[in-house]
Amino acid sequence: MKASGRREKRLTAVDLFSGAGGISVGLGDAGYDVLLASDVDSACARTYRRNFAGHQFIEGDIRELTGQQVIRETGLRRGDLDVLVGGPPCQGFSIIGSRVEMDPRNDLFKEFLRIGGELQPRAMVMENVPGMATLGGGSILRHVVGGFEAIGYRVSFAELLAAQYGAPQMRWRMVFVAFRSDVDVPMNVGFPKPTHGRRAIGELVPNCTIPPADTKGFITTREAIGDLPAIASGEEGREYRGRPTCQYQRRMREGAGPELHNHYAPKLSAQNLERLAALSAGQDWRDLPIELLPEGMKRAKRKDHTRRYSRMTWDGIPRSIITRFRDPKSGEYTHPEQHRTISIREAARIQSFPDRFVFEGSHSEQYDQVGNAVPAILAEAIGREVAACLAGETTYELKNPFSRRKSLAQTSLALDAV
Repeated sequence: MKASGRREKRLTAVDLFSGAGGISVGLGDAGYDVLLASDVDSACARTYRRNFAGHQFIEGDIRELTGQQVIRETGLRRGDLDVLVGGPPCQGFSIIGSRVEMDPRNDLFKEFLRIGGELQPRAMVMENVPGMATLGGGSILRHVVGGFEAIGYRVSFAELLAAQYGAPQMRWRMVFVAFRSDVDVPMNVGFPKPTHGRRAIGELVPNCTIPPADTKGFITTREAIGDLPAIASGEEGREYRGRPTCQYQRRMREGAGPELHNHYAPKLSAQNLERLAALSAGQDWRDLPIELLPEGMKRAKRKDHTRRYSRMTWDGIPRSIITRFRDPKSGEYTHPEQHRTISIREAARIQSFPDRFVFEGSHSEQYDQVGNAVPAILAEAIGREVAACLAGETTYELKNPFSRRKSLAQTSLALDAV
């Protein structure tokens, strides 16, 4: 692939649907100047402004935002922006969400494309849940690809697993990378080569059993949160009580200072505390005495709800963080040893937010902000590869990222963009 000298100036980015700012953290670590971000959620706005004091932030409905407003706020001209990034709300697409094709949230990607068309950045990156690929028999996916093409972009897409890039989490995201047609970048690039584990992009897919050999080298629960102080349900720890013990912990603590923020463990009922006390690491609801099970679960088949009340293991790889990680019924979010679900800070660590990043708002709002975020380390990896492409130094090319997803084979989509 063609190589040339890198541009010395920092690339510029605008982050739409920013949430608390996971993508902005990652792009900043990748060397970008994030000039502006926008989100409709007021708690996210407070968090973003606290952590990115130098960034412009527009709080409001994306449908009321215009490219001209972004140009005015950033001082850029049309076509000057390097990268426009965004993650339209995914609840309408997610397999754990409504899965309703006509969910109005499913149309918000069109607002991202509208603003992209008005700004004409050199590159665009959009992320969402893998579930959008199959909604409506692939019709949503075709609309997204067609939308990029209609505004003058060549787009490729793939499912990326955060754990393959150093985030301690089995979290998949559907990522679209598009380059403006006049930018000399080929198809099927802009996706970073995995740095952890032995598998390539697309070789590990959601909802399939993954053998231990394929997760060897991923960041474990112990590496992610093992240095954080013990707390009880309903308590908050405000200071560190030990030194970091691995590279990941040292990275998370860098620049954090002595005070520990957001290390609050959700308060649980006496019944739930009794259930958790009866479980050892790696056990779940099937290991509970029948008298401790909720009434609705006493009749459940053993093959159902297999992750409810699951206790994490120190050597395992954390599951995907969701907004309901506070609730032990939601999945594998119970601490490996302590009788509680993971704290907000522990969930943020799993999402690869550094400890210096402080979440604002009520505890409920903080759960939502952490659960909805894009892992910062994944965003950093994507940002670095897109920058390499724009500099003519592409390092990785997709081959067949959907070889294990037959429904997404190139022929079924009738597209050259896969």
